Amino acid sequence: MKIYKLLGADGKVYASEIPGTLGGNSKLKVYGRLDCGTALSAIRRFPGSYEKSRVFFADEKAALAAGYRPCG
Repeated sequence: MKIYKLLGADGKVYASEIPGTLGGNSKLKVYGRLDCGTALSAIRRFPGSYEKSRVFFADEKAALAAGYRPCG
């Protein structure tokens, strides 16, 4: 069974058996869809660097509560 690391509403990472539905950038404090073209482009342009700041959320409620804003 795969375990995923998600960022909770309290801003702390926790283990989940269910993957996140949204991705975010911890430096920019933004979140968006996992298929976001801008994020995917940044991952390709800056291999390894962007992934270090990447976080995942169970849902939008958790992202907002953790202090992130929607991208775009």
